[in-house]
Amino acid sequence: MVRLCRAVLLLGLTGTSLGQAQDTGKPDPTFELRDGDRVVFLGNSFFERARQHGYLETSLALRWPGRKVTFRNLGWDGDTVFGHSRTGGRRRSVFGNPEEGFGKLIAHLRQLDPTVVFVAYGWNESFAGIQGAPDFRKGLERLLTEAGNRRFVLLSPTPAERGFGAELPFRKAGQKAGPDYVSQRNAVLKFYRDAVASVAGKGGHHFVDLFSTLQQGKEPYSSNGIHPGTTGYRRIARIMAQRLHLPEPVVALGSKEAESLRHAIVKKNTLYFHRWRPRNDAFVYGERKNEQAIAQTEPAKFEPFVTTQETAIRKQLEALK
Repeated sequence: MVRLCRAVLLLGLTGTSLGQAQDTGKPDPTFELRDGDRVVFLGNSFFERARQHGYLETSLALRWPGRKVTFRNLGWDGDTVFGHSRTGGRRRSVFGNPEEGFGKLIAHLRQLDPTVVFVAYGWNESFAGIQGAPDFRKGLERLLTEAGNRRFVLLSPTPAERGFGAELPFRKAGQKAGPDYVSQRNAVLKFYRDAVASVAGKGGHHFVDLFSTLQQGKEPYSSNGIHPGTTGYRRIARIMAQRLHLPEPVVALGSKEAESLRHAIVKKNTLYFHRWRPRNDAFVYGERKNEQAIAQTEPAKFEPFVTTQETAIRKQLEALK
């Protein structure tokens, strides 16, 4: 707790408070997906797990069913704005320089050439403590710069949630109990939320504050105190719609038609996941790629299946116009 207070004081004295979110150039609060947009979800476990639920993509697609928009999910569990999860080989048996991971992240993004990028980082970086928030902010700014001239929507980290056994206060022998773990984590995460908000305000990007909004709700949103579950992603889809001032969906998100679309989207996301994250990645990209050259041709074979599934999704959306 003493170190936490010192870090807060340090940030205040140096004039680098990350709470000043709106520096310059606020974007139009209304977000829109245009015909022909290519959307990428880029981030950590928040987006990797989102592909298994499909609520975020379904919610967006149902706002503009007549527009041809494609979605690709590049979320990677444990990733950071520095690309740590994308460094090294299978099972992390071979590690490269962190710059290697960042280079892979940027290369993949440029290959897809998205027009819109939803960005969700900050949770993993927050384990560096409040003192690590300025470096995170610099890393996020660098990521957006390297990504190129695109439309960005920045999402704050989600808060840690109570109810999963992490509420007991810390106590050292002979000392009074300090704040519990969840309170400590959220005190730090708030600074990373502020860092994301500040970058969004400075760059004129859209910003969705999941940290504050989820804390205000009464219903649980996570499956383990950290990662959103089914209820959480449904709720987050509503939060995004509200914060971005999206038009109403053509059908209710819980309707039979929306659920059919969501299942089709989850199937497409799974196919694309195996296209860029093959289970035999050691032979495709990693430390054993010289052993079976044929394996390097296999990921691309998923593309026709992804295209076929996207066609099925498009037909469902066309029927809802």
